[in-house]
Amino acid sequence: MMLEQKKRLEQLNTWFEIALDNMARGLSMFDADRRLMVCNKLYREIYDLPPELSQPGTPLDDIARYHVMRQKGCDCEAEFQRLSKWMDGHIAELAHGKSFSYVQDLPNGRHILVTIQPLPDGGWVDLQEDITEKMRAEQKITWLARHDTLTQIANRFHFREVLQQEITNLQPDETFALLWIDLDKFKPVNDTFGHPAGDELLKSVAQRLRHAVRTSDIVGRLGGDEFAVLERNSPTKEDAEHLARRLLHAIRKPHDIGGKIVHVEASIGIALAPQDGRTVDTLLSNADVALYHAKSQGGRRIAFFRPSQRGDIEFTH
Repeated sequence: MMLEQKKRLEQLNTWFEIALDNMARGLSMFDADRRLMVCNKLYREIYDLPPELSQPGTPLDDIARYHVMRQKGCDCEAEFQRLSKWMDGHIAELAHGKSFSYVQDLPNGRHILVTIQPLPDGGWVDLQEDITEKMRAEQKITWLARHDTLTQIANRFHFREVLQQEITNLQPDETFALLWIDLDKFKPVNDTFGHPAGDELLKSVAQRLRHAVRTSDIVGRLGGDEFAVLERNSPTKEDAEHLARRLLHAIRKPHDIGGKIVHVEASIGIALAPQDGRTVDTLLSNADVALYHAKSQGGRRIAFFRPSQRGDIEFTH
């Protein structure tokens, strides 16, 4: 009878290990003395644990030191103490029956959602779920919602979003410039070379705009052949004009589109904040008015909006 019970227990243990190692999540259990009781294959694979650190009775501190070694490339005592303090805080919460979750970023670029739940005897169970692909998909969706898929720069929605943030955070002694850019005679490019060539030209223009501005500035595509630049860090009127001239120079340089040389010019309307507007719609409207008058004078020009009269535009040749 005892032999049968022993065989039955061994069979149950075998089934338990098979079930444990075929879980879709990593799993580990620790006792009240912070020693590993059991872990599955996926847990070992996620953290690349050597056999000696995945055995029952392994102290949590030994596993933590191994993590620090892998992340820092050395046995960094300060980092280990920081991690130990963090673990002490959460283990104290577990003692009060609280569970918690957090995302762990691994050195190999994977993102692991760790869920820790207390056990009645003072220990706890860890569940690890690899959410790397899920996070990448969410980031891609977020990126697509805010960027123009053709030119890879901010779309109209995101540009307005950033513009609103800039207005909200604007201090009394700060300014910024909004430059609205429209390509001159873009339609003939489409008519002569075809829409694919027109798309390549828009991509080329967007790339040049990005290279012509500072990293703190924002470039966006408002739609069609219209672009915009948000010049930050309190530019003067002269600064905005200098940037506009640099943008026009970058745009008018010949574009190699599939082996064909294409020339294009642009016009730019400029509104300065806060004097030309304190809302997104007002600033965009005033920059658009300035752009309209720049184009009405034959294009290839820079026009500043003057707040004293919407139709009174100052032109820079």
